[in-house]
Amino acid sequence: MTFLDSEFSSLLEPQLLSLGLVTLDGREHYVELDLTTEAGQARVKTSSDFVRYGGVLDLWGRVEGAAWDEWEMGRRTREWLLGLAAESGTRVEVAFDCPTDYELMEYVIRDSGLWDRVREVVVPTNVNLLTGTINGELAAEKCFRTISKRGLRRHHALADAFALRAAYIAVNGDTMAFSRFVHTPEYQRLVVAAAGGEKGDMQWESWLRQWLMTEARALDGRRPIDVVQEPGGLEQVEGVLIALAYGTYL
Repeated sequence: MTFLDSEFSSLLEPQLLSLGLVTLDGREHYVELDLTTEAGQARVKTSSDFVRYGGVLDLWGRVEGAAWDEWEMGRRTREWLLGLAAESGTRVEVAFDCPTDYELMEYVIRDSGLWDRVREVVVPTNVNLLTGTINGELAAEKCFRTISKRGLRRHHALADAFALRAAYIAVNGDTMAFSRFVHTPEYQRLVVAAAGGEKGDMQWESWLRQWLMTEARALDGRRPIDVVQEPGGLEQVEGVLIALAYGTYL
């Protein structure tokens, strides 16, 4: 899987300015429009005030050797994706949280030629519903703090691609861990505790699943699903649930 982000001129009439791709294992690809050219200057003139003055274009030149004309941006992106597919021997899943990012990537590759070939080896995947969660946002913010050491920040396409990757890893890891946990005897103990010692029904179980993934004041702001993984954590979470069932914690 590789994660995609782009920066573009405006929301109403988006034209590509830069494009970043980051693989699950951390390899990266980044290209940006050369703003010193006539075409680049024309693109700037059509950009929104936010793009020009809100922290997008002032991030140009932070990645050495990334500035090209639009044709070369498409060619380099095309070759990078084809190389990934050839290396893995499988199709490349391109994840994004905004469909415009994928559309602009397609357009720039199409303009440089061989889109038909690239289309055969990529699978577009919108991960917005997965990564646009609280845990995903927290992971993305942590990623932005880390990548700032490279002089990059939010609204730089490469930084945003790394943040999307971080959000996906965090949420996907949560999902897998939770899926394993709900099939354990320990989880059934918590269902019974949530129901006040009675056999839990679907209503209690639905509430419990949501509560396990939410920061709990009774656990010092930690998520119960994280606490139960620690020594003595199951008993601690079970005790909180029993107290909640009897109205001790409000």
